Amino acid sequence: MKQYWNIKAKYSGMMLFFRLGDFYELFGEDAVKAATVLEVVLTQRAGIPMCGVPCHSVNSYIRKLITKGFKVAICEQLEEFGNAKGIIKRGVTKVLTPGTILEDTLLESKENNFLMSVILDDNTASATFAAADISTGEFFVSETILKSIEAEVSKYNPGELIISTGNMQNKQISDFKAKLKIPISDIDNSFFDIEKAQNIIEELFGISAVKKFGLNKKEVVCACGALLAYIKEMQPQSVSIFSEIKYVRNSDFMYLDIVAIKNLELLNSMTSGKTENSLLSVIDSTKTPMGARTIRQWLIKPLLDISKIENRQNVVRFFIKNPNVRKEIIEKLKTVSDIERITARVSSGSANPKDLTALKNSLKTINNISEIIKSADELDFNIPKNTQITNKISSYLSDEPPVSLKGGNVIKNGFNAELDELRKISTDAKVYISNLEAKERVASGINNLKIGYTSVFGYYIEISKSNVASSPKHYVRKQTVTSGERYITEELKILEDKILSAQEKTLRLESSIFNNLIQEISVFTADILKTSQIISEIDIFCGFAENAIEYNYVCPKISEGRELSIKDGRHPVVERILRSGEFTANDITFDENSKIMILTGPNMSGKSTYLRQIALIVIMAQIGSFVPSQSAEIGLVDKIFTRIGAGDNLAGGESTFMLEMSETANILNQYTQRSLIILDEVGRGTSTYDGMSIAWAIIEFFADDKRKANAGAKILFVTHYFELTKLSETLKGVVNYSIDVKEWNGDVIFLHKIVKGSADKSYGIHVAKIAGMPHQVIERAYKILSRLGEKAIKSSKYDESPQIEFFCATQQQVLTELKNIDINALSPIETFNILKNWKERYK
Repeated sequence: MKQYWNIKAKYSGMMLFFRLGDFYELFGEDAVKAATVLEVVLTQRAGIPMCGVPCHSVNSYIRKLITKGFKVAICEQLEEFGNAKGIIKRGVTKVLTPGTILEDTLLESKENNFLMSVILDDNTASATFAAADISTGEFFVSETILKSIEAEVSKYNPGELIISTGNMQNKQISDFKAKLKIPISDIDNSFFDIEKAQNIIEELFGISAVKKFGLNKKEVVCACGALLAYIKEMQPQSVSIFSEIKYVRNSDFMYLDIVAIKNLELLNSMTSGKTENSLLSVIDSTKTPMGARTIRQWLIKPLLDISKIENRQNVVRFFIKNPNVRKEIIEKLKTVSDIERITARVSSGSANPKDLTALKNSLKTINNISEIIKSADELDFNIPKNTQITNKISSYLSDEPPVSLKGGNVIKNGFNAELDELRKISTDAKVYISNLEAKERVASGINNLKIGYTSVFGYYIEISKSNVASSPKHYVRKQTVTSGERYITEELKILEDKILSAQEKTLRLESSIFNNLIQEISVFTADILKTSQIISEIDIFCGFAENAIEYNYVCPKISEGRELSIKDGRHPVVERILRSGEFTANDITFDENSKIMILTGPNMSGKSTYLRQIALIVIMAQIGSFVPSQSAEIGLVDKIFTRIGAGDNLAGGESTFMLEMSETANILNQYTQRSLIILDEVGRGTSTYDGMSIAWAIIEFFADDKRKANAGAKILFVTHYFELTKLSETLKGVVNYSIDVKEWNGDVIFLHKIVKGSADKSYGIHVAKIAGMPHQVIERAYKILSRLGEKAIKSSKYDESPQIEFFCATQQQVLTELKNIDINALSPIETFNILKNWKERYK
């Protein structure tokens, strides 16, 4: 325990996995915290809490801790049991934090695992953030406004975050941390020191790296330097994976905040929280892990450069027109391993023989793909050859090496003369033992004498119980077993030393040769990562082509204009869920005469699907994909904002309506003339007149031509306030559309078709009926509805008269009388008198 506490003191902020034989043990506070998370038994010894997990399945337990944001230090036994004098020497060989892990079993193959650093500056209302993935070699830095930093961080879903708070107040820092559901590591602010940051960047990338990478601001340099310093402290061998730092300009990409990413279900379904039924799930037809990770990044960063979008479209078009080329490449991509993460393990020195074999085979396949690409004049991909790497691995390694070096037979026969000689001794050991066994049988006269071996006792001569009395005098008894006695002789001991020594030297020499190979390959890290990036793009383009063919997607026309015209657009996810032919396609047209669409119609009729499909088609178009429509012309959209559905943030003190207003305010303060804005039922979270007033004012705000800077934004406004449709008569650019329905035999059929004009009913009671509301509630609702007058807004000024009374006593009496009248028994004069009486009462 003294040894444990000494090591624990150096890793006080981490869970220390302390190796004891076949188990990793945790003690004290670590054990108490871990037992609950890992669901293992908490016990104690000498009053000290403890729990443990088996070594063979340790990764599954570490994954649970990492997912919860814990850091883990692995403390191994550094010497063999038999060679130790006293307590076995132990030491930490690996530190794992949520943002600095390399093990495949702890990572999601289709997602990056970014470590991010953030610098917040309240004085300039700005923020700088850098992100690095040591498992893929990606490293970038960017800047944004302070109010957008939470959205920027969240969209990348980093494994871990380090923060420089500078001049921020404690409450601001606490609020920022509370809103992010990401493990945040508290580190000393010295990590963000400018001098330290510049030194570590130049140490890794060269003396002029800061200038070469365009890191021309202090905060940018500090954010990058802090990341490198943290990685160097936690995983010092991993910093060599990075070959460059990319400065990312937000102005190069469409702005999508975390609300839009969530509401549009770009990466995950809002229902399940999983990838299934998201846009990513239906457009990701990639075959490699690198391609899957790259398309995820494309999806949250659509392009704003038309030439780059068109270049992507041209490649997709080529693969559509050349099916044989596409299919051949796809078949080959299926056999390509995750060369990015293998390269990261090579760079850190943790790759195993199987990794290198997979790398060799993958690079050979990629070379074949490269030849196919070169034969096509329309394609321009400069894939590095990587022949030196494949040749080196082929010359070093046996054709099918084991996973671990401990198994031996990793290095190819004939590569090293000394290794071949040592292997010969080990191979001939069976012959030596067999010859000695025959010799001892003759010398002793014991025919069933045999020579065996155990890892604990080494080689031995075993004699059965019935022959023990005949054992030669020079035999030294070693062990008693059930079947007899085991002995050792001087000759056998010498032979054992020779054999075991050769085996030990063989493993040591193989390990040395393998490590040399690792170092030689790590020189080519940048080339392999470049190859990986190109292959991931080819993978995506082939997938886009497959989608376009199978699901009838078309190439959209992208322009610098403000138009948005989609003919027979379809929701890419919903149409996959429905049976073929069930989805109703719809058009949309935004031009100089229409920039605000007010959409009315019943619940359950498809309004939200329509809203989302327009945004999804725009996003797909600007990442270079073909889109689900008959045709599409899209003026570049720089930002997409959404306000959809109900929700709350009670922990943050925000009710459903407060959250709705906060999100809407964010849109009104950030949108531009190129933005696409989706507002669904704004104002419904409060009283009718309050909500309608807010919705009315928002539409006027968007329609105000005097605000030239933002004129031209495209707004889709869904509402149940039918009074707002009158605004099309007084405000320029406002147009009314609705969802078509048909009433048939007292029932309602939703046609899911968008038509010009406004809806006249909400059919809410009908939806309640579909939902299974009790019959008596439905009947009563229809009766109440029949008594409630629908108040129309007759001008752009508000009618200040009080709202309609829900239960008017006079009206109820009249209705009751009317119900009880037998009109066949009334004379004309009696009928006249009844009507006159009602008229007088209503005065």
